[in-house]
Amino acid sequence: MPLLANLYLICTLLSTLWAFGDFTTVFFVSVGGPTRMTEVLTTFGYRLAFDSANPPIAVAAVLSALPLLVPIAIILIRRVQMSEVEP
Repeated sequence: MPLLANLYLICTLLSTLWAFGDFTTVFFVSVGGPTRMTEVLTTFGYRLAFDSANPPIAVAAVLSALPLLVPIAIILIRRVQMSEVEP
């Protein structure tokens, strides 16, 4: 089990990164669902930019995820570099 800790961490971080960018699944299946209950950040930005015709607010909404996504990406890169086996 301890050997799988790195794998679990990498899978969790990648899933988190991909969940923020998962536009196609939510948009094509439910378009935000009933009363916009299944909307994610990317579909919210799309709705603001094109349905509400307010691109500056849409850009601000989507870029608000950067303070969370950048540290996750840095942790992922460092973890992958540390787990590489040297010959």
